[in-house]
Amino acid sequence: MVRRMHFPLGHLADQLALDRTHNECEFPRRYRHIAIVLVPALLSLLVTCGSGAPTMVPAPAATQPSASHADLARHYAPVIYQGAATDQDYITAVDMDSDWIGSNNWENQPSGDLSAHVYNSVIETESHWFLFYSLFHPRDYTDEPCEESDGCHENDMESLQVVVAKDGTAYGQPVALLTLAHSHIYLYPIGDSVKKGTLRPQGQAQLEDGHPKVWVETFGHGIYGKPQILVPGTITYRVGDQAEIPGGIKDDDVRYELVSIYDTLWQHRTEIGPDQLFDQPFDYRGHILPASFDGVDWGEDKANPPWAYNQDIGETLLRGDFFLDPAKALATFATVEGELSRTYVDNPFLTDLGLDLMP
Repeated sequence: MVRRMHFPLGHLADQLALDRTHNECEFPRRYRHIAIVLVPALLSLLVTCGSGAPTMVPAPAATQPSASHADLARHYAPVIYQGAATDQDYITAVDMDSDWIGSNNWENQPSGDLSAHVYNSVIETESHWFLFYSLFHPRDYTDEPCEESDGCHENDMESLQVVVAKDGTAYGQPVALLTLAHSHIYLYPIGDSVKKGTLRPQGQAQLEDGHPKVWVETFGHGIYGKPQILVPGTITYRVGDQAEIPGGIKDDDVRYELVSIYDTLWQHRTEIGPDQLFDQPFDYRGHILPASFDGVDWGEDKANPPWAYNQDIGETLLRGDFFLDPAKALATFATVEGELSRTYVDNPFLTDLGLDLMP
């Protein structure tokens, strides 16, 4: 049984300093029983042997409630440097023409609502959050006339992913940025905990007030995590409360609105076929999903929705895993220090498919 002791800490500190002059490296014997009871109070008074400077012992980090998924999406929403030659490079909504038909977006682009929208989702495992952002353009085009270039197609959706490790704080610690540009996914670590897997790191991601910065090509709209030459103009998009339209191809302060992938695109996933939103059905673990937006102008059905990317999947991943099973994809793409759980706390897409418990 330990007796309660009443001993003024100020007096104890003075006495400790006095006793230290007699025995530099030994904590005074007569106070050891007090230390057993008062360790938390005494930690700040301990001194390093042979040094007059105190050894500071940090208190354990407090675990904070996690931020909501909406707050996480906004907190890490990217700063987007969009190359622009015409208003065809403006980031817009899939239904910018007020309908959910994919095959009329090319012709409706000139009269459509060109206010900026970025589609997003947050998928959560026991160890990480996977934040996905998708940029839509009604036209993927070229500097040359489409009749001559053979490089144009209706609809374009390129994407990026921010991986955030849970660390006991509300917003966690961002560890990686992955971007999609045409036929490849590019890996940009944030810090030192993510290294080479099947993807080779392309250099550290750059942040602005905690927001990853990305550069988006003019015409083709591939996304990169390091500076690109963007000509003839550049539009800088940042997350905001209301979607805005750029004032021209050179505008350094345009706000975009975040839009839920789950509440919009995903709810239309069964609309497959001519004059629908999507086309090209494929099998994902026994479930039929559309692989592309329905497009007829120039290139047919060339643009993929978030759940249908097949870039850099190799022989390990399935088409769609980058978005639908991001923990599995990351474990393939990169080597991650510490825990990388594949147990999902919240993955509404797999839940809707009845696959949420599948490893």
